[in-house]
This record gives sequence, structure tokens and C-alpha cells, in this order.
Amino acid sequence: MVLIGPCRCKPLNGVIKMRETEMQFQISKQDSSEDPSEDLTLGGLLENVKDEFLRLLNLSGVPHEHSRTDPPHFMMELYNRYAMDKSSTPRSDVIRSFNIQDVSHSKRNSSETQHLLRFNLSIPSHEEITMAELRLFTFLDHSAMNHNFMQATIKVYDVEYHEDQPVLHFLSAKSTEGKDPTWEVFEVTDAIKRWVKSGQTTNTLGVRIERRDTGAFEGGGIDISVSVKNNSSAVLIVFSDDRTSDKTKDTDELKDMIAHEEESFVLSEQNNKSTSNALSVRDQPRRRRHAKDNYCRRTSLRVDFKEIGWDSWIVAPKVYDAFECKGLCSYPLTDDVTPSKHAIIQTLVNLNNPNKAEKACCVPTKLDPITLMYYESGIFTVKHFYEGMKVAECGCR
Repeated sequence: MVLIGPCRCKPLNGVIKMRETEMQFQISKQDSSEDPSEDLTLGGLLENVKDEFLRLLNLSGVPHEHSRTDPPHFMMELYNRYAMDKSSTPRSDVIRSFNIQDVSHSKRNSSETQHLLRFNLSIPSHEEITMAELRLFTFLDHSAMNHNFMQATIKVYDVEYHEDQPVLHFLSAKSTEGKDPTWEVFEVTDAIKRWVKSGQTTNTLGVRIERRDTGAFEGGGIDISVSVKNNSSAVLIVFSDDRTSDKTKDTDELKDMIAHEEESFVLSEQNNKSTSNALSVRDQPRRRRHAKDNYCRRTSLRVDFKEIGWDSWIVAPKVYDAFECKGLCSYPLTDDVTPSKHAIIQTLVNLNNPNKAEKACCVPTKLDPITLMYYESGIFTVKHFYEGMKVAECGCR
């Protein structure tokens, strides 16, 4: 029979699977508050949390980024849209940006300009690509022009090499007028799917800018930014869906959280058993008034990633409210704490004989996701539904 009691819930502990280790930590804490092994055991628990957190993000370890560029403006727009507007429906669960690694070739003549853009791309095997876009920043090069207007057609190709000879596969085209600098978007989904299927991480897109109505051409004209170190460089945006069952995992985490809280309470309740037995009957009304004032509810729990040293790679949010469940589950159990049948029966038994059964436990009964942006090896990733990161509802179990 599971022993249940009032306890303070810890939402982020839902990912910890090694509950026996945590029990050892609590025993150590009770036996000697100055035991140096206590810090080591707590450190192990934090490592378990970190490892599970990283595993769900498909990361092998905490990224060590000594320097980090700002995320592309488009990626910040996406993050803000999904984080602020819960009604927004993203195209995919996961969105990544890949900057160009190199410009292997650039050529210009009187009628056109050509660039070969090289990208390093890696997508986890359990994700399915739904769409991919190439974003190019176009501008009018006035270096040798006598007018402020020019028309051009920009064409994008998938470059496949056969015996070191490039073969171009047309992907997309767009006409533009070079009045003002602007971002142009080209769909390149077929190319990215081919890259992933082939298993090659380094691949090339070709860009051809064909000028029209140039008049007397002396150089300059419409071009694209190909710098690899600024926010105007060409960027590849890949949308994918995570095919793993996050909902099932979310339910499993809830079960683990409840079980964790049940076990956490056992030791402290056993130590306090003799004290609670000594309470007289006249103390019962006062205890019930206290329970009413401290009823099971959801309270704020602010998490600052800088405090745990993850702000170097978690771009946003910097701080968020994970919430936690606090309070007592005392008779009568109201509908707002959605008590299970077992919790109701247990509460009635406790009310009749506190020595026979403990109170039900105030625990999370529903978890919500958050939108997360993180940075690793030059890649910015927005994960729209990072499940199980904040408590949505509390109840008595």
C-alpha cells in the first residue's frame, strides 16, 4: 500500500528517475546536516535533471559556447509569436536555423552573379522535415551605378556533385526590384530532404542573380549578403516534427512526480508520528482552520536559467514561472482539486483516525509545455512544445 501525505511538490523533479538516490540524500540530510556527502548526492540529483533535460533536446551534453552571435531576427520573431500568443499554431514542433559555413564560389559578369553557399546540416533521425526555407538578404550595390533602381530574377538550385562535377537542380525563383534592402524567402524543402536522406552533412545551394534592364552596366547591381559573421548572412530555416510521443512521456512524468512526493513524505512523517499522536482532541479545530487557510493550490516558482549556469546556451526564456503545488489536502476535498476516489476515501479514513491513514498529497495533475530557444554549435533551435516544464493544475492524490 502506498503511503500518501501532505508535501511540497517540486515540478522540475518529475524528470528524475533515480528516486532511490534521492531517498539516500534525505536520510543523509536527517542524520547529519554537516555530512560532506550530502552535497555530492544533491549534485548527482542535479546531474540527473540536467541529463534528462538535454536528452529531450537531443543534446549529448551542455554546449560550451565561449562566444555566441545573436539569433536571426526571424527566429526571435517566431519565438516571441509562439511564446506570447498561445493560439498561434506553428508549422512544426521544431524550427532550426543554419548559417552558411562557407561561400565556395562567387562569380560576376555583366548580366548575372553566381554564389555557391555551403551549409552543414544535421537533423535527428526521429524528426520528419515538413518544410525548409532559404532566406537571402538582398541589397542594391551602388559602388559603380549611376541609378537607384534595378530589376533582377533570383534563382536557387540544389547543387549535387557527380565525379566532382556540379549538377544543378532548380528549386525556386523570385523577381525583385532593388530599391531597398530586404529579405527574400525561397522554398528549398526538396533539397533538404535529399540531403538528410543521403546522410551528407555538408551540402551546397546555388544562387544565380540575373539582372534585367540594366542599361550601361558598370558594376554593382542587386546582390545578396554572403558574409558568414553577421545577421544579414544567408540562413537556412528547417521546420520538422518530432515523432516521439511527448504526450505519453508527459503522463509518465506526472506519475513519477506523484510517486516522488509520496516517497519524500514517508521519512518526515515517520519522524513526526509520535508528536502528532500527542495532540489532544481540542487541537483538532485549530488544525482544521490552518488547513483551510493552507489548502492545496498552485503557487509561483520562478526559474532563472542563469542561476544554474545554462544562460550561455538557453537563449529564451531567460526566466519563466514553472509553478509548484503547495498546501494541504483536508476534508472536504473540493472539485477544484480534482480528488481521485482513492484520495477521497483516504481523506475520510484520516479524518476518522489520523493514525490509520495519512492525508492525501497536493501534487501536479496537469503539466503544460513552454516554448524554448537554445543554441548549440552555431545552430539556433526553437522548440515550440517542450513538454512538462510548468504546472498547469494541482490536485489531491
